[in-house]
Amino acid sequence: MFIYKIYTLGLNFIYMFIKIFKTNNKKIFFLSRQSNEMSLDYRMLVNYINKNYPEYKIVVMTNMIGKKLKDKIKYIRIMIVQMYHLATSKTCVIDGYNITVSVLKHKKKLKIIQIWHSLGAIKKFGYQTLDKENGNSSKMAKVMKMHKNYDLIVTGSNAMIPYFSKAFNNPEEKFINCGLPRIDYLIKESENNKKMILKKYKELKNKKIILYVPTFRKGKNYYIENLINAVDNDKYELIIKGHPLKKIKNQKYSDDFTSLELLSIADYVITDYSAISIEAAVLNKPIYFYLYDLEEYNKSVGINIDLEKEMPKSTFKKAKTLIKNIENNKYSYKELEKFRSKYLDNLEGNATEKLAKYIVGEL
Repeated sequence: MFIYKIYTLGLNFIYMFIKIFKTNNKKIFFLSRQSNEMSLDYRMLVNYINKNYPEYKIVVMTNMIGKKLKDKIKYIRIMIVQMYHLATSKTCVIDGYNITVSVLKHKKKLKIIQIWHSLGAIKKFGYQTLDKENGNSSKMAKVMKMHKNYDLIVTGSNAMIPYFSKAFNNPEEKFINCGLPRIDYLIKESENNKKMILKKYKELKNKKIILYVPTFRKGKNYYIENLINAVDNDKYELIIKGHPLKKIKNQKYSDDFTSLELLSIADYVITDYSAISIEAAVLNKPIYFYLYDLEEYNKSVGINIDLEKEMPKSTFKKAKTLIKNIENNKYSYKELEKFRSKYLDNLEGNATEKLAKYIVGEL
């Protein structure tokens, strides 16, 4: 830990000189290490601001930290550039934890908005999982000032705020409930996405589509075979879409499209502890929860939402029972509507506009 303390002190020492540069009150800095490319939410926000607030200068940096030593050394140079933009921007938008955002002492005029990369917190994360099997250590979180320096944090519903507040270790007063741009995308682009996918894969028109979108897990994917074997291939097409950080086998049809695009053709959506369930709820898709490892997952990660209690008719531990429910057409849309209304407060198609107004300071 001593090395990390020296590391953060060194960054702040460098930043002290970089902060001499003048702040541009019309500059917005979008920063992410979730991917090397702009996320859908970032693209939609950048396009909206460019169109409606052309006087603002937008800078985007999206860089993942590689696992090799040379990648980590390269990232140090990237952080220097990040520091310059943090020092010269009026607003910074992030969608995950960023070292330079949390460990540095910023100018008071810099506003930092955390939009996160998920619509909800079905599973626990951040401070909720400290010292757990799949979480960070509490000592590391303290040294690296995990999720510090945020002025605003975006959520999709009031029901999610208590969970996000614990995960970020930030007071509930900092949260704004407007949803993410991806909600607008799902509402407005679903039909176009469906046409695009079916144009490429015409054979999908003749079957009911079951989309399986599991959350990120470490270890083997033995559970997938049970689901594959339970599906009648003459009646259904099972499409499996793994987490972006973990490639899994049997991803037929899904490599060319994102999970949000694939939702458009899904007749049924199967997931577990992923927030894709909330995104599927935007489109009123029948959602099934395949919780074969519920007890184990609760110990290693933890769950915020008691799915067996909130969606009892849609929650299963065995693949055969789940698929049989689909075949018997016994889905409870009443449960879905209750889940949808609880965890999605803004379905008006204006999440991008609202969030953009917070970013430029109109709200």
